[in-house]
Amino acid sequence: MKYINHITTLALLVLVACQSKQQSSENTEEETLTPQLSLVWESDTLLTTCESALYHGESATIYVANINQGPWEKDGNGFISKLDTNGNILSIKWAVGLHAPKGMGIHDGKLYVNDIDDIVEIDLATGSISNTYTLPDNPQLNDLTIGKDGTVYASGSNSNSIHVLQNGEIVATHGLDSVQRLNGLLATDNGMYFLDFKGGAFGLLDLDAGTTSTVATGITQGDGIVQLPNNDFITSAWGGQLFYIEGKTGKSTLLLDTREQSINAADIDYISEQNLLLVPTFFHNRVMAYRVEF
Repeated sequence: MKYINHITTLALLVLVACQSKQQSSENTEEETLTPQLSLVWESDTLLTTCESALYHGESATIYVANINQGPWEKDGNGFISKLDTNGNILSIKWAVGLHAPKGMGIHDGKLYVNDIDDIVEIDLATGSISNTYTLPDNPQLNDLTIGKDGTVYASGSNSNSIHVLQNGEIVATHGLDSVQRLNGLLATDNGMYFLDFKGGAFGLLDLDAGTTSTVATGITQGDGIVQLPNNDFITSAWGGQLFYIEGKTGKSTLLLDTREQSINAADIDYISEQNLLLVPTFFHNRVMAYRVEF
């Protein structure tokens, strides 16, 4: 009887060891499942102080917001360019008459772009400005995202608030008391993700409850946010870093650092069907496109 018990115990130990080894292997695979970036193309250097890139799937066009020097100066020399998905410039000054255009979004035939204290509406068919919505008190509008219902959300880096444009009117303002300098925004079914440029937090705002939670920290100079098909994120840090952030755990991994080359990473976008990350490089005056490979 003792002999049988010893055999049973030994078998159980072997089984547990095998299971532990298998679980350890699975955990290792999960931990190392981080994407790699490879440069696919770079645009020409005519995109002066390019701050934001936005892909429009219906036309297979990339729109680029060019500040053209002073990021908060009302100098009237800002413009929007159009690129194809290979980085070729289709129209260098597709839309003009802006000051320092930054975050953009598209809905119902209109492109919306932040321009210091204005949310500017541009007709996609013509490139002409069709409306301008001005906010008071110098909010320093930065990033912009659009919900599924067409609601436009604009971050104010000076106001530390999310300003809401709906049906042609500024209808609400969501103040974020915990944020030091608000920048990146991304509207999702989960809520509103945001980046604190100065504080380094990547957070989530419940628009209904008005409550925030921290997803990740250490993203100093956080600028742009994209969500990948697997529900993880890539965020940019303006100085020249790109981070991969796991949606479930908030674990962040540095993917790229071009600070030593003085190549910034501003307001990014992602072309899902090509696994292509679009990185406007601000003072480097070009958009760089990276393949995201797991």
